[in-house]
Amino acid sequence: MGRPSIKAERAAEILDAYEECVARFGIEGATLERVANQAGLARALIRHNVGNRDDLLDALIERFFDVSGQRVRDLVSALPDSNRAPALVDVLFDVRHSNDTHVLVAEALIAAAANRPDLAERMKGWIADFIAAIASVLKDAFPDAPADRISAVASGMTGIYFNVDSLAMLGGMGDLRRDSKKAALLLVETLESGT
Repeated sequence: MGRPSIKAERAAEILDAYEECVARFGIEGATLERVANQAGLARALIRHNVGNRDDLLDALIERFFDVSGQRVRDLVSALPDSNRAPALVDVLFDVRHSNDTHVLVAEALIAAAANRPDLAERMKGWIADFIAAIASVLKDAFPDAPADRISAVASGMTGIYFNVDSLAMLGGMGDLRRDSKKAALLLVETLESGT
């Protein structure tokens, strides 16, 4: 089996560096100079291996959606066969499963979507897919629950989850995470009780 090309390896390193810069400085602040410094490469190598800033952003967007989709699929497939809904809540609100860089990149892409309708549509689809994955777990756990209630609980859990993850970088948010987990479990319990 052949070794991956240096260009592919270099492009991955550059994308890693760009992702870190976007997480730290936002899309506008992730200049080619900062990316080159983060990657430990000359700016010319950034252009040669990936392209200009627009090319970097396009590559980051594709990577973000690929990684996000895979994380959700992995999360759902790793849930146990029984007690899936509480297990889902445990994973969502466990700080060990949070990725600060991914959260900051998501926030930067959401901000950038204000000026890019194509990106806005993809980000809306990203959220819808996340809600659908949660709803699927809830529907399996509560097959008799009405679809509108499943949708409402999945949407509520999503809102709570994204809020906690977006605030976690402030530090000292353990109480918020704990109480948010309790709130998500209370939402799940409404599907059990029918109230």
